[in-house]
Amino acid sequence: MGTEGYVPIFLRLNQKYTAAGMYFTYTLILGLGLLLTLPYYIVRFRKYLPTLPDRLGFPSLPPLQHAVWVHAVSVGEVKAVEKLVERLRGQFPGKPLLVSTATPTGQQLARERRDIIDHTFYFPIDLPFCVRRAVDRVNPQMVIIAETEIWPNFLRICRSKQIPVVMINGRISDKSFPRYRLVRRWLRRVFADYMILGMQSEMDRKRIEEIGADPQKVTVFGNLKYDVVGSSRVLDATLAKLLQSWSLAPRHANRFDQVEELVKQRGLGCVRRTRLVERTAGLKPGGYIHQILLLDTIGELAAAFQYATVVFMGGSLVPKGGHNVLEPARHQKPIIFGPHMENFRDMACLFLDAKAAVQIQNAAELAPAVERLLADPHHASELGRRARAIVEQNTGATDRVLRFLRPVEAGR
Repeated sequence: MGTEGYVPIFLRLNQKYTAAGMYFTYTLILGLGLLLTLPYYIVRFRKYLPTLPDRLGFPSLPPLQHAVWVHAVSVGEVKAVEKLVERLRGQFPGKPLLVSTATPTGQQLARERRDIIDHTFYFPIDLPFCVRRAVDRVNPQMVIIAETEIWPNFLRICRSKQIPVVMINGRISDKSFPRYRLVRRWLRRVFADYMILGMQSEMDRKRIEEIGADPQKVTVFGNLKYDVVGSSRVLDATLAKLLQSWSLAPRHANRFDQVEELVKQRGLGCVRRTRLVERTAGLKPGGYIHQILLLDTIGELAAAFQYATVVFMGGSLVPKGGHNVLEPARHQKPIIFGPHMENFRDMACLFLDAKAAVQIQNAAELAPAVERLLADPHHASELGRRARAIVEQNTGATDRVLRFLRPVEAGR
C-alpha cells in the first residue's frame, strides 16, 4: 500500500470487521491482486525479475545484528535521505546501515554510496511470510521510512518484534487525502504501529491526524529535500558543451525511446547521453547547436542544472503532480512550472509567494515565458537568487530527525 493508488483497491474494508479480520482481508486481496497481475508485470517489466528474491523476503545479506534500516522508494527519496544517511553513519558507527528501495533506479543510486551504506536491497512485498523473513534477516534496531509509506503487515510485524518504525518526510497529497479519509478507521489501527509520524508541513500534520493518526505521535520535521547533498559529480567536456543547447530529461527510463522519437518527428536532431562518443565524434565546436540532448542516464541531472539558463519542470502541465524544483534552485536558476504541482504543493506555494519562480497555466504560455526570461537576464538572475535563498532558509529537517533519534537510541 505504499503507493497512494492502492488505497481504494486494498483498504475499503467493512467497518464491522475486527482488526484481525481487516488484516486478513487486506492480505488476501493483496495476494490475489499480485497473482492476477504477475503475468502482466513479468512481460511488461522484465527488468524487475532479478529483484524477486529480495521482494519475496530472501535478500542477499549476511547475518546482521542491530541494523539501522532506511527505506527510500525511488530516486527522489534516496536523494532526500542522503544527508541523513551520512549523519546516521556517524551517529551509529558500529551498526550495519542498510537502504532498501522499491525501484531499480533508486537501487542504482543507493549503491553509488557504498562509502556510507553497508548493504542495499529491495523492500519486501507486504505479505506476512515475505516481511517476516526479510525482517528476521535484517534484524533491525530501528526502521526509518521516507515519505508516506504505509505497509500494514510490515508495520504490524515490526511492532510485534518491538522494532521502532519512524516515518520521515511524510506528506498527504491533495489527490490521496479523500481516499485515505474513506478508510480512516482502518488507518487509525495501522498508524498506531508507527513510533512517530514525521510530516513535511503543518497541513500534512493536520491531514494525517484527520485520517486517523494519534496527534501525540505526529510531529513536523520539515522537508528533508531542502537538505539534499549538492551533486559533486564532474561532467565531461562534451556533455557540458551540449548542455549549453536544449536538453530533455525524461522522468522514467521506459520513456527514453519514446521521447527520442518525438524529438525526431519534429525535425530536430537528438543526441542521447549514452551515445555521445559515437554521435559527436568529429563535430566542430558549435556543431551541437541544433541538437537536443536527451539525458538517458540516472544521477546526472542534478549536476547538469549548473549549465542551464532557464529550467522548466515537466510533469506540471498535466495532472502528474510536478517535480522537485530544489535542484535547479540550488544552482540559482530561474524556474518555470505549470499549474499541476500537487506533489510539491507547499514548495510551489513558497516559491511563488517569494516571487522565486514563474507559473504558467498551459503549454501555449511556455515558449513566451522562456523568451521573456532569456530577454531579461536581470529578472532571470533575481528569480534564481530568490530560489537559492528559499533553499537556504528551509534547511534543518535532517537535524530535527537526528535529535529525535538520539532518545530512541538511549531508550533502547
